[in-house]
Amino acid sequence: MAAITLFGVSALYSASTGVPYFLDSEIPAAVFLGLHLLITDPSTSPRTPLGKTFFGLLYGLGVFGLYTLLGAMGEPTFYDKLLVVPLLNLSVIAIDRAVRSIHSTALLNVWKESWLGGRANLAHMSIWIVIFASMSFLGKTDNKHQGDSLPFWEQACASDLSNACGRMLQLEATYCADNAAWACNEIGAHYREGIITASNQELSMAYFSRGCELKFQAACLNLLDTELVAREVPHELDLRLLLREGGQNLMTLSEQELVERACEHDWAFACENNGA
Repeated sequence: MAAITLFGVSALYSASTGVPYFLDSEIPAAVFLGLHLLITDPSTSPRTPLGKTFFGLLYGLGVFGLYTLLGAMGEPTFYDKLLVVPLLNLSVIAIDRAVRSIHSTALLNVWKESWLGGRANLAHMSIWIVIFASMSFLGKTDNKHQGDSLPFWEQACASDLSNACGRMLQLEATYCADNAAWACNEIGAHYREGIITASNQELSMAYFSRGCELKFQAACLNLLDTELVAREVPHELDLRLLLREGGQNLMTLSEQELVERACEHDWAFACENNGA
């Protein structure tokens, strides 16, 4: 139920705003582990089937809400999957007491132990396999997700979609830290222009300096001329860093395969080069 809830509310958010709620997955990998390991201990979860259902539902909603709350407070969003757990553990007795007050055996035993000839666990796992397979098929997992594509966030930012510009800056800063020179130059340009974020000349110079150290010509030009905002397309090494959906190592990928992959991620220059 935790997975279903998170997937459902994330999908609703994406449908209503046009951008993913989480950065690059409907259920981030760390949250995925949390909903399987942190809340499944029988000693700290409800005893009744309906209680377990509500427990998972509340965990999913709690993680979803805390992600926004922590981000708004400027705190690490990593803790969204953790902070809700002790509160839920303290509510176990109250949840079970509430569901037992429902005088309906059919409703209380919503997950029937008689499923598949008494093999209820097999029934539960079958449902989960169908859900996860559907998420993978729809591109909502960490493998390939629209949130992995920087051109997607650039377009979303240009369209002024919810939180898109902030997400784009966050991604570019992350890639710059991973030595993607193009990302260093881009985020430096944003801080110099002061259009999608507050102008910060000190930060912009720091990012341009980093890009220049990585031998990105546009960054060096921007570093020399404080009135200039030069840009150029990503270099080959940049693409090997920018296209690592799911953390894959692309260092051995051929240049042609790299260009094709970049085109799949909506990099316009790559599609033009691939066509040529």
